[in-house]
Amino acid sequence: MMHPQIDVTPATALLDIPVHITLSGFAPHQLITLHATLNNGLPGGELTASSHAIFQADEDGNVDLVSQAPLFGTYEGIDPMGLFWSMHVKAQRFYSPYSLDDFEFSPRSTEIVLTAEVNEKAIATATVKRFFVSRDVSIVKVRENGLIGQFFYKQQAQARPAILVLGGSEGGIGSCSQFAALFASNGYPALALAYFQCDDLPDDIRQIPLEYVQEAIQWLKRQPAVDADKIAVFGRSKGAELALIMGSIDPEIKAVIASSPSSTVNIGCDRESTDSETFSPQSSWSFRGEPLPFVHWTQEQSEESQELLDAGERIDHIHAAAWKACEWLEDAAIPVERINGPILLLSSDDDHWWPAAEHCEQMVARLQANQFPHRVVHLSYTDTGHAIRFPYIPTTRTRLNGGTAKNNAYASEHSWREVLSFLETTFP
Repeated sequence: MMHPQIDVTPATALLDIPVHITLSGFAPHQLITLHATLNNGLPGGELTASSHAIFQADEDGNVDLVSQAPLFGTYEGIDPMGLFWSMHVKAQRFYSPYSLDDFEFSPRSTEIVLTAEVNEKAIATATVKRFFVSRDVSIVKVRENGLIGQFFYKQQAQARPAILVLGGSEGGIGSCSQFAALFASNGYPALALAYFQCDDLPDDIRQIPLEYVQEAIQWLKRQPAVDADKIAVFGRSKGAELALIMGSIDPEIKAVIASSPSSTVNIGCDRESTDSETFSPQSSWSFRGEPLPFVHWTQEQSEESQELLDAGERIDHIHAAAWKACEWLEDAAIPVERINGPILLLSSDDDHWWPAAEHCEQMVARLQANQFPHRVVHLSYTDTGHAIRFPYIPTTRTRLNGGTAKNNAYASEHSWREVLSFLETTFP
């Protein structure tokens, strides 16, 4: 007689690789509660989360998550990775993301413990090891010519296309390092670049010099692991706005991937300095010593935005109203037609930060009107929020980001495959 057991294939894999979970050796038609528990699940920080699903074994005492839906649980329907994205997050935070010296991309892997219970008694367990970055990727802290970043790369026989990774309004070095680690694990050397709120960088998004990002591009090109003629920029949210702007002014950038972007330059902050109490809207970016034209907010819009964010509420309507009222919208628009290579845009229809889907549509129309010679791909996801990230991580925190946990998980999985496919097609 077989003993109850949980089998996972592969039991050890990179974070973006799906797994196949089966249960066997149980009594026919037995009800089984399968728990998934994650601890120590964030490189450079803390993430603890858990999920569960109740299954009924078939006549042979087996359960296969590839073909079977749970009766109840934290997710519904057939979904082999449902236990992973539907986890309830108990704690999540980065450690020292605003200091390069103190921030460590560690641990490099985590374990998810699967436990099968019958009548509230644990009778089988299994452990799934998930790598945030593959074993053969080296991580180097970058402090050159004023740059603050982390470089992820493999020792490979040939120089490879490289990615400059720009995070969003969270600032620091934490979140952009996660994407850079996955890019490098998939064979693309990647520089996670902090551009504010890290060490001696600006404390807010206030006229950040675009020359700083240009210096990062030049640094990437000098690395032996990098093919200097094949540089792409990936940005999320505020970083997506920056990625599109950089592509429009720097012809050495040969591809742009913008996730939840804006079609215009936007307000960075509403004070001339941190210590100032006077309302003074500031452009996010500057070039050659001059602030870029941007979509202004009124003082009332700025105050309302802060009140809503403090309450965990959406602010996309404020962005929409400011864009509609802007009298110099064409001046503030990003000239995406100047980008020297293909563009991939990712957006969602329930983005609580700004209406990214509408702005992607505007950019596509602008590119078509200017007979843009390169490939343009716009992937828009329904009932999905602002946080389109990478696959198989908890997507249940929807209050400020929007969307549903299930659709956010699908968008993160599908878009990540499309990002990798876009890179493979762009740099064959």
